[in-house]
Amino acid sequence: MTALPILYHYPMSPYSEKVRLAMGLNNQAWVSVVVPAQPPRRSLEDLVGGYRRIPVLQIGAQFYCDSELALMALFGTTSAAWGLDADDEALRRWAEEDIFFAVIAAAPPLKVLKYLFGQLGLVGIARFIRDRSRMMRDATVTVKASVVATASVEKYVLHLAQVLAARPFLSGPGPGYLDLCCYHPLWMALAVDKGAAASWPLKVQEWITQMGQLTHGVSASASRGSVAEAITSDQVEISGEVSSPHHYGETVAVAPLDYARDETVGELLMLSDDRIVIRRRFETEHSIYLHFPRRGFEVRGH
Repeated sequence: MTALPILYHYPMSPYSEKVRLAMGLNNQAWVSVVVPAQPPRRSLEDLVGGYRRIPVLQIGAQFYCDSELALMALFGTTSAAWGLDADDEALRRWAEEDIFFAVIAAAPPLKVLKYLFGQLGLVGIARFIRDRSRMMRDATVTVKASVVATASVEKYVLHLAQVLAARPFLSGPGPGYLDLCCYHPLWMALAVDKGAAASWPLKVQEWITQMGQLTHGVSASASRGSVAEAITSDQVEISGEVSSPHHYGETVAVAPLDYARDETVGELLMLSDDRIVIRRRFETEHSIYLHFPRRGFEVRGH
């Protein structure tokens, strides 16, 4: 990898924190583009179209629209610290598909508003809440009632304590991918309510403290020129198998199935069991390639 990865993110994004910590943990230098907490994001929309989830990772002309794909592109899957067995994968999904939503539903509303005010200001809060309401309007995710969400978080941290009783980190003797996946929802919970961990088991509190000492590594701010240069220097054609009923080169729309279901349109170059790749154009003459996971996304003709 010659070009430094460029991360499109914003400070209070939990999935961005997962990727930022991963780059720090692996001593990966990176380039930062801070985007607003909600659309419009002009610098990014010109590249990825309607897709609105954050973070997005750019490596050359490749744009990874998923944190797991981003980390695979950065670090591969050869390290045992990044590979998950079936039990670990179940724990990761629990953290990122259930607890991710539960921590906010469980938080005291006034503390949520105070946190958002500190991050966004008064006008920003109104825009953020209006945007998130729109984002969830056609979502297939069920947002739990506060009491149910609180019970879910309590059950989760108790399970973490059981795992951590046998080793210092979820991934083993040192922090790894599973730790990052399970930590970032709790990072958000503690950002909103610093006292939330007071009732958590001691093992979880100790683990949280150690995870909180990790850094983001070395980053620099990106310019429009550096983004364009990364794209133009990586114009290697990508192609792959496309499964039925779609075909290679077809114009398709890709969108998440669960929430933030805004679609992005491009030429279909790959549709496998685990990945979708579409091509878009940058400034009319250069190709950019958007990578999505197959699981959790839909592809339809456009």
